[in-house]
Amino acid sequence: MAIRCPHCKRQYDVTLFEYGKTVKCVCGNVVNLKHEEIFNDLFNAREDEEKRIEEIKNLADKIAFLIVSTDYPRIDIEIEKENFRERINELFPDKAYLYELIYEPRFRRLEGQFRKIDKDFFK
Repeated sequence: MAIRCPHCKRQYDVTLFEYGKTVKCVCGNVVNLKHEEIFNDLFNAREDEEKRIEEIKNLADKIAFLIVSTDYPRIDIEIEKENFRERINELFPDKAYLYELIYEPRFRRLEGQFRKIDKDFFK
C-alpha cells in the first residue's frame, strides 16, 4: 500500500512508517501516517470491491432472467452477454477469464433447460 505526500503526490511504501514515525519527502514536506488512514483506505477499497461484485451479480441475474423467464430474442441475449463480458473486463481485468469459466457455461445450461437450442446459432 502506498502513502502519498499531500504536497507533491510522491508515493511511499507504508512499510517505511513505523508507529508514530514520519518520513521527509524529497519535496521537503513531512509525511506522516495515522493508522486510522490505513483502516479507512482498506475499508473503502473493500467497500468498492463489494459494490463491483454486486454489480456483476446483478448483471448475471438479469441475463439468467432473460433466458429463463422471457421470450427475449436469442441475438439480444448474446448482445447482453457480450456487454456483461466487457463489464467484467472493466471491473476485474485480472479475473476476466472467469467469465468463460463460470458464467458462459451457466448461461448455456439455462438455455438448454429453458429454451429450445438452435445448435447452429453457437457455431
